[in-house]
Amino acid sequence: MAKNNIVSFGLRNVHYAKATQADDGTWSFATPVALPGAQEFNSDVIGGSTTVRADDIVVAQLNQNGGRTLTLKVTELTDEFKIDILGYKKTAEGNLVEITNAPVVTFALGVEFQGDVKARRVWYYLCNVTPINEATKTKSESIEANAITLNITVRPIAIDEENYTTHAIASRGDSNYNSFLTTAPELPEVTK
Repeated sequence: MAKNNIVSFGLRNVHYAKATQADDGTWSFATPVALPGAQEFNSDVIGGSTTVRADDIVVAQLNQNGGRTLTLKVTELTDEFKIDILGYKKTAEGNLVEITNAPVVTFALGVEFQGDVKARRVWYYLCNVTPINEATKTKSESIEANAITLNITVRPIAIDEENYTTHAIASRGDSNYNSFLTTAPELPEVTK
């Protein structure tokens, strides 16, 4: 019997992979690129549940999972991420320029959560990120590092004719665990 985590902690090995949609609507993903400096991660379901009552009893429970909202806090964003995902451009002098009307880029986001047994690795498919806010402050008696928060929306993707998902999870011991975050993300094939 496989062991389960008793506790969950840690965040590392964050990667992103640009997504491309073909004319037939299918998605493919590029080779992942590391995004160092991960500090904090949150995932919330978009949706909820509704209880249907009739004849003085609950006759149905309706659940809706319309995707996820992710929040990823990093110490700093790489220039590559700003160019690949946020649509920044470089000038001849090497400056980075935010392009406010850049097209929205879809990507997959990969993260690793530590734990006492599984050290789960997760790919979130079909991510879009909002433009970033940046802030800093002067040094004082102590130095506090700045952070950038990415607000990401993940929409469901079809993995076959009847199933949709937002993410896939690999645990230590799975046959694809070692390469899970370093090779192009693939949609899972679920067993029936």
